Amino acid sequence: MEIFWKRVQVIWSIAVDLCFQRFYSRHLPSSPTDLLKLLHVSNSNNHNHSKQFSDLTIIVTGATSGIGLHTAREFAMAGAHVVMACRNITAANNIAIKWREEVDNDKMLNIEVMELDLLSLSSVRSFAEAWMQRALPLDLLINNAGIYKPGEPQTFSKDGVELQMQVNHIAPSLLTMLLLPSLLRASSPRIVSVSSIAHREATIELESWNSKVEQDKFSGFLTYGSSKLVQLMFLKTLADKVMQQKENADFKCIAVHPGGVGTNIDPMAYIAASTGLMFTPAEASEDVNESLYNGFGYYSYDCKPDRISPLAYDTDACCMVWQKTMEILRIDNNYVLHLLGNN
Repeated sequence: MEIFWKRVQVIWSIAVDLCFQRFYSRHLPSSPTDLLKLLHVSNSNNHNHSKQFSDLTIIVTGATSGIGLHTAREFAMAGAHVVMACRNITAANNIAIKWREEVDNDKMLNIEVMELDLLSLSSVRSFAEAWMQRALPLDLLINNAGIYKPGEPQTFSKDGVELQMQVNHIAPSLLTMLLLPSLLRASSPRIVSVSSIAHREATIELESWNSKVEQDKFSGFLTYGSSKLVQLMFLKTLADKVMQQKENADFKCIAVHPGGVGTNIDPMAYIAASTGLMFTPAEASEDVNESLYNGFGYYSYDCKPDRISPLAYDTDACCMVWQKTMEILRIDNNYVLHLLGNN
């Protein structure tokens, strides 16, 4: 019964949000291209963000479909060096070829494809190792890839972690930690994580991350919200740790709720998108791009700061999430402190 009422709370929050998202986002530019121009203009007035897009290096996970695809495309078309971090590299290469065919002959898109499977922590480590060998600065990491398994029983990856928790939190956290040295080489590094309003009604169920729980006590629907909550808490803790060591550092972690979006993460979303209530992936990518340089926080689809779960303000709870995550990743709790001490 408890799971039932939690589910009702989440569904109600999402339904209310869905009904009003187009109204509250009506002030935004009509296309991601226009939004990128605005972002460029606003950055040019700040010496810390005066880089041309051609100077930016951006990694986008899950860039072969949905929000990730449109986000990667807009940055590539704007001239950025875009790395499509994807499980299906054949599809990604075909997409890159198509994008190159869309532009004038005198314009060269700086796109590359690298293999990354978030269902495998060894794949994440291999990706990070290959990237770190270049010793290049990384300006922006967009942790977009995610999965949603609402009606399925608790299932574990080969790493022993519940599937949604691994793809939505554990693997992105590992990727972030391993790429942190590269991010810190950039003048204004940003980490953006695609979040969800579902995190607000979620709870922290640490025991279900990598341990079997009774079937009637597990809900894939609620676990999705929990995975988004703990990822937000992890990012918030990471930003706190960096800023404690480097108070003047222009380093920001941002969680973005793109609104209800018709993507392949949820087949039913395609049907709902046809009603006009839900955003298309192209529309949702506008929100992510707009929020890149707005500072640390949680942003909603209207590109404005929004409220987050009270648990994200609980220092002890955030500490538990951090410790549990680092334990699974087999990374020392003081990794960030040691890393910053050597910079």
